[in-house]
Amino acid sequence: MNESHHSCSVLYECSCPELEELVHTCREHGALGARLTGAGWGGCAVALVKESIVPSKILNLKERFYQSRIDKGAINKNDLGLYVFASKPSSGAAIFKF
Repeated sequence: MNESHHSCSVLYECSCPELEELVHTCREHGALGARLTGAGWGGCAVALVKESIVPSKILNLKERFYQSRIDKGAINKNDLGLYVFASKPSSGAAIFKF
């Protein structure tokens, strides 16, 4: 994940300062890997963390990344659930033959 982010950020230049800060914050505070995802240029980030630290990781992101944006009025505190949430890996796409 980390190498993929580096590639997107440095080689393809499809990141932005906010994504760089978000990915760095994730890695600095316990993520095993983190990278931009989606279209980049202000898109989303995904971080791989151990299940046992998910609640503390979410709280950490809210405090270290999102709080300053709430204070500036860039985002609404009530919308944080739209920005930071946990999901578990799944099997992904599949083709069913009948």
